[in-house]
Amino acid sequence: MIHGMMRGPLTALSRFCRTSCFEHRVKCSQLATRIFLLALGCILCASGYAQDQNCSVIPAGQEFWIRLTEPVSTYSSKQDAAVQAILIQSPRCGGFPVFSAGTAVQGHITRVRRVGMGFRHGSSAVGIDFNKVSAGPKSLAVKARVEEVANGREAVKAGVIEGVGGRATPQQLMSTRLLHLPFWNSEAYWIFLLRRGAFPFSPEPEIYLPPGTDLRLRLMAPLELPAEFLRARQQESTENEQDDAGINEDLRQKLLALPSRSLTRSGRPSDVVNLAFRGSPEQIGAAFEAAGWTYGDSVSAWSVLREMRALSSLNSYSHLPISNQWLGGEASDIRLQKSFDSYQKREHIRLWDEDALEQDFWVGGAIRETSATWSIRTGRFIHHVDSDIDAEREKVVRDLTLTGCVANVYRVQRPEKPEREKTASGDALWTDGSLAVVELNDCEAPATAAISSSPMLWRPRSRWKRFVRAQALSIHDLWRSNVIYISFDLGLTVIHSLRNRRGRGTRESIGVTPTYRGAN
Repeated sequence: MIHGMMRGPLTALSRFCRTSCFEHRVKCSQLATRIFLLALGCILCASGYAQDQNCSVIPAGQEFWIRLTEPVSTYSSKQDAAVQAILIQSPRCGGFPVFSAGTAVQGHITRVRRVGMGFRHGSSAVGIDFNKVSAGPKSLAVKARVEEVANGREAVKAGVIEGVGGRATPQQLMSTRLLHLPFWNSEAYWIFLLRRGAFPFSPEPEIYLPPGTDLRLRLMAPLELPAEFLRARQQESTENEQDDAGINEDLRQKLLALPSRSLTRSGRPSDVVNLAFRGSPEQIGAAFEAAGWTYGDSVSAWSVLREMRALSSLNSYSHLPISNQWLGGEASDIRLQKSFDSYQKREHIRLWDEDALEQDFWVGGAIRETSATWSIRTGRFIHHVDSDIDAEREKVVRDLTLTGCVANVYRVQRPEKPEREKTASGDALWTDGSLAVVELNDCEAPATAAISSSPMLWRPRSRWKRFVRAQALSIHDLWRSNVIYISFDLGLTVIHSLRNRRGRGTRESIGVTPTYRGAN
C-alpha cells in the first residue's frame, strides 16, 4: 500500500516530465527550423547581392569572339578608320552571357604597315582596338584588343596582326636554313633560284580580313555595366539552350549506347562524338553552307596538287580532303570543313547517318586543327588539334545558331566520368563528355545582322605591279639569308619550341583543362 502510494506521485511526475520534455523539444525544433530558414534566406540574399555586385563589373582579361561585318585590308585601309563587327560569343558573368549574339561592336585601326610595292617593307601589319559595344539604346565604352584570327595564318603580337612573308614558306625554310648560306658562298645562289623555279607560288604579303572573319578579343580594362542593363540581362532566358528533356527516353538511351569515339582505318580511337543533328540532308547542307562550311574533296592527283600549292603559298584549300573514319563499323556519310587563309588551321566534322535511331538523325565529331607537321614515320603531313574539343562543339552550335538554321539545342550528358583522351596522332583531348543535339529548321530567320559585301582592294590590280613586288620581296629574302640573321632566327625558333613544349608538359602533368578559345 505504501509502495503503491509512493509510486503514484512518482509515476504521475514521470508522465508530466515526458510530456513537458516532448513539448519543449517540439518548440526547440520549430525555433531551430526558423533560425535555419532565416539564415538560409540571408545567405541567398547575400550571394545574390554579391553576384549582382560582381556582375556589375566584368574584370579585365576575359575573352570573347566577334565577327567582322566590313573588310579590313592593309593595302587599302587607313589609320583611324572605323571597324564594324558583331558579337558572336559574349563575355560571361555567373555562367550567363553578358550581351546577346549579334550585338554591334565598334573599333578603329590604330596602325597600318603596308607592303605596297615591297621596296620598304617585306610584310604587313595592322592594329585594331575595339572601344564600343552597343547595349540597347546606349553604347558602353570598352577596351579590347585582338588576340587571335580564327583559322588564320597571321600571327598576333600585343594586339597587332602581323602578315606573312616569303621567308615563312616551307621552301624558304629548306633553302635558307638547312643549306649553306649565300652570304658565305655566292655559288649557293643556285639553291635560291632552284627553289624559286620549283615553287613559283608565294603568299600574299598584304593582310586581308574579309567580312565574316572571326577575331578573338581580350578585355584590357574592367567593363562597368549600368544597373538598368543588369536588370535587362537577368530577364534574358536561354531559349535555345535546353537539357535532354526534349528528347524521349528511348532515343536518349540509344544515343548514349553509340560508341563515344570514331576509329581510323587501322582501328585506333580518334575523334570524340560530341554532336548530333535532327534534320534532312538538305537542311544539314543548307545550315553548314550558311555558316561558311564546305565539303572536302576526294583524294586525287588534282587534290594533291592543290594541296601542294596551298602549302607552298601558305594559303588555305577550302575543299581540302578529310580522311575517312568509322563509327560502329560504318564510314562517315558527310565530311565538312571550315578554313580561312591557312593550310595548317581548319575545323572539320564527320557526320554519320543514324536512321536506326530516328529518321533524319545524324551524329558526328567536330575538331579544330591548329598546325601541320611532316611525319617521317607515316610519310605525310599530320594535323595537330586543339585539346579543348568542347570549345569546337560549342563553336559549331554557335555558328549554326547565328545563321538562323537552329530551332532548338538539347544537351545529353554521358554517364561515364570525363577523362583525358588522345587522338590517333597522339594529341591530348579534354571533354566533359556531353553531346549537343541540334534540331535544324529551314534557315528562315537569321539571328544576326547581314554581313556587308562591300568590295575593298586588297592587293595591286596590275599583274605587272605584283610581279615587280615579287622581285622586290625576293631581295628581302636574300638579305635575310645571312649567317647573323639566320642564327638569330634559329635561336628564336628553338626558344619558342622549348617554351611551347614546357608549357604543354606542365598542363598535362597537372591535368589542367584549357579554357574555351575557339574557334574554330
